[in-house]
Amino acid sequence: MVVDELNFEWAFLYSKISKFEKYRMIALEGHSAITIHHLTSSHESTMLLEYLCIFLSFWAAAEGANVKGKLDLSPFNVTRKTVANTDFKLIQVGGNDGHAYVAHAKIHDLDGNFKFENVPEPAENTNSSTFFVLQASSLEFNLKPNRILVSIERDPQDATRLVTKAFRNVFGKENFPSPEIQHPEKLEEIPLKSHIPITLVNKAPLRMYVQERNASFLKSGPIAGILNSKFKLAALITGVIALIFPTIFSKLETAGALSMAEDKLLQQQVQKQSDQKEVQSELENIKAKA
Repeated sequence: MVVDELNFEWAFLYSKISKFEKYRMIALEGHSAITIHHLTSSHESTMLLEYLCIFLSFWAAAEGANVKGKLDLSPFNVTRKTVANTDFKLIQVGGNDGHAYVAHAKIHDLDGNFKFENVPEPAENTNSSTFFVLQASSLEFNLKPNRILVSIERDPQDATRLVTKAFRNVFGKENFPSPEIQHPEKLEEIPLKSHIPITLVNKAPLRMYVQERNASFLKSGPIAGILNSKFKLAALITGVIALIFPTIFSKLETAGALSMAEDKLLQQQVQKQSDQKEVQSELENIKAKA
């Protein structure tokens, strides 16, 4: 049967071949298509598909694994500011032979999806695992969990299939328990289907390095700092009183001295007038007797 101008997407190609199921998700995200022109028989089509699948298997093995995550900011929406202020970092833990895998990722759509590509896979002939630490940070929001242990291991039933698991770190701890410990501390596994979920705790408070400009000097600046602090205000009042009190006291002392001098002078004048009246009275008595 001749198939002329046959177009099909990657998703259709892999969904028909169960052996390469793990590559179906890669195909679903692709937007390219393959066109096969003028095939002379269905046998030729089948052979071409087999060769293509073998090529894709080697290509996927060379490319490495992918770690996908999704940021849920409900009830907020993902904006350009959110994308710029949010960062995801994936760090390989152990088994790196001196060359640890470190990568950064950003949100690439409005749904909050992000992805790390070409992540190192475990060895093909062993049941070993590769471990990574996923760190989520944001200048605008507090995210949880902010530290996630990611393990990638091969499926015991199918060595070509990779199994990704995520574990939530204990709150307040920086490092994860080593798998080489005989009885390591068990971590809470994060249920995931295709993406590692990261959610919102609450909106972060205004950072100290972000200061809103205010025109009123009573609300910002050194004067506002003194007025808003009881101790600074009390110290300021005490200092002002200590500076002004000597001047006020000297003025009060001068006024008191003048008042006392005036009172003394008035008493002297009254006494003098009284003496003069007595002298005049005696003189009048003497004249009357004469």
